[in-house]
Amino acid sequence: MGASTPSVLLSIVSWNSAATIEACLRSVLRQSYRDFVVWVVDNASADDTCARVAALAATDARVRLHRLPQNTGFCGGHNYALDRTRTDYVLLVNPDVDMAPDYLARALSAMQRDARIGAVCGLLVQSHDADPRIDSAGLLALPGGRYGLRHHNELLSQTTVQPGWVAGADGALPLYRRRFIDDLRVEGQFFDERFFAHKEDWDVAWRGELYGWRTWLEPGCRAVHPRVFRPGNWALRQRLNGAIKADAVKNQLLLLIKNAPAGQALRTWLRALPRQLAILLFLVLREPRSLTAYRYVWRHRRALWGARQRVQARARRGWQPPAERPLPVAPLLSICVPCYHRPELLSRALASIGPLPAEVEVLVSDNSVADDACEEAAHRLLTPQPAGQWRYYRNPAGSTAVDNFRLCLQRARGRYVLHLHDDDYLLAGGLALLLGTLRRVQTSHQAVLFGVEVVDMERRLLRHQQVSQETYLPPAEAVEQLLTNSSFVRIPAIVVSRAAYAEAGGLDESLGSTGDTDLWARVFARHGVLRTPARVAAYTVHAAAITARMFTPPTIDNLLRIFEKVRATGLLPEPRLRRAQAHFFHQFILAGAYRSLQQHDADAARQVLELFELPALRQLPVPARWAPARLGLAALLLSAPRFPNAGTTAGPASARTPAPASAPAPAH
Repeated sequence: MGASTPSVLLSIVSWNSAATIEACLRSVLRQSYRDFVVWVVDNASADDTCARVAALAATDARVRLHRLPQNTGFCGGHNYALDRTRTDYVLLVNPDVDMAPDYLARALSAMQRDARIGAVCGLLVQSHDADPRIDSAGLLALPGGRYGLRHHNELLSQTTVQPGWVAGADGALPLYRRRFIDDLRVEGQFFDERFFAHKEDWDVAWRGELYGWRTWLEPGCRAVHPRVFRPGNWALRQRLNGAIKADAVKNQLLLLIKNAPAGQALRTWLRALPRQLAILLFLVLREPRSLTAYRYVWRHRRALWGARQRVQARARRGWQPPAERPLPVAPLLSICVPCYHRPELLSRALASIGPLPAEVEVLVSDNSVADDACEEAAHRLLTPQPAGQWRYYRNPAGSTAVDNFRLCLQRARGRYVLHLHDDDYLLAGGLALLLGTLRRVQTSHQAVLFGVEVVDMERRLLRHQQVSQETYLPPAEAVEQLLTNSSFVRIPAIVVSRAAYAEAGGLDESLGSTGDTDLWARVFARHGVLRTPARVAAYTVHAAAITARMFTPPTIDNLLRIFEKVRATGLLPEPRLRRAQAHFFHQFILAGAYRSLQQHDADAARQVLELFELPALRQLPVPARWAPARLGLAALLLSAPRFPNAGTTAGPASARTPAPASAPAPAH
């Protein structure tokens, strides 16, 4: 798009904003500058915000609603939009703002005054009164790493507001240059999501100043913003949610830790100390629950120190806008890396990816809660990569592997998605093979299954899993293969388009750890799958894999539900589906029993074999292929000693324990 008509994203993050969102959007759509798109990112509103947005979106194609399954805060919501778009400029719009029709046009004009301008802010007032009180006219830097709202609560008639440089932009309605956004990213994030929803605009203002960017106030840009959280209102503070109050304390500490300039850190902290001591005393006497802010800072001290080092290292270089390297709006491939308290394995997985081509992004989705080790590993390995091409996410405490899979799909921007678990890795040249194939087939195939090497924890090759030549399996044949061979799909070998995942309806979370099989069945039923002999990844089998607890009656029930869903489609004739079911469950159960024996747990192996006695499985025929293995394992376990309490209904130690090529293979 030409420089005369720059593209703009208007990013609105809503949360229970039904009372104001329609007026806000109407003011947005009245803007005289028309070349923009509007993303409303809804943070799991409990009211009818989404319905109201959807109704307006139906009348104007520029409005797009994105519903998030949980509240990610101001920071997470805007990052969601920033990470998925590449417009020249971004205007953040609070859902309670009412903009004058020329706000955007005037802000864009002001941005052209100087290449160093990273942000433009306008004059916000609190009401539509004839002589309203000012809400903000940019930010004012205060001692000790704090900021204030310029001219806040002053009557407009009694104040002269001139255009000029200010310390920063209020987060209610700032226009940002895309180069400013990309330059300020730390660890992949523009807004530090540890802030959640308070003082994040202070963080951006301070970091922008450190990097040499400037903020321009254009008073001709007018809007109404009836601020709810007003500075210094202690009566209001007592009514706030406890988490918000703790965040206010925590975020001031984060500001100081990250941004206090290296040569002035001691002076900055000394100037902040009296206020910080007063806050601590207040919390001890009046608000002890907010003392969790200090616990948070201590627990995350290493990650915060790492963030500080990155901020200060960039600050030492001064104003250096990053070289223009336009990325496609949607990368060709998103590599999603779910991780689980295993920093050494995560480091191996990330190192295997190598330098990122422009058409690839990497997302690390971390379920760790005990420490910051995975976060630190991700930053260490990915910081040398282009800032706009990787992101790190810490998932909420209690998130499961199923949650992680879903979140990866939600966050990915690429045309295709590859899940590379932290205990797997790409082979040398694997990424190039992936991209070469995807470039070739992107107009014809939605699902591609590559070859893998099955290895142990020492990277010793156990077997290859691949086809001899490239073959397309049409829908019925692809689903039949998936439901016949429980290890047909290895996670690091399957690449599916985001469009196909969305068309299939996403993950059925009620199916637990079997939800991926169900999702692939629905994808294959629509698109089939292209099998290619190229080996691109290593699938690691080991005793600590997350598939350890799959060999249980609930898992069998979920797998049976998948077969019933396929049966209901009529895609496969009943005899073929019945034959596939017999093969699938024999392979699955015998693999679990075999792996328990490898862990020297005969009682667990017996429990797994007893799954054959479940009423739904008892009637299955015994395929000739699996009859010897079933009889042999049963005979072996008859002679094995029993140890009280040695087994567990949770199943064997792992579904990723090494097995010889002749042994039954486990589920993914």
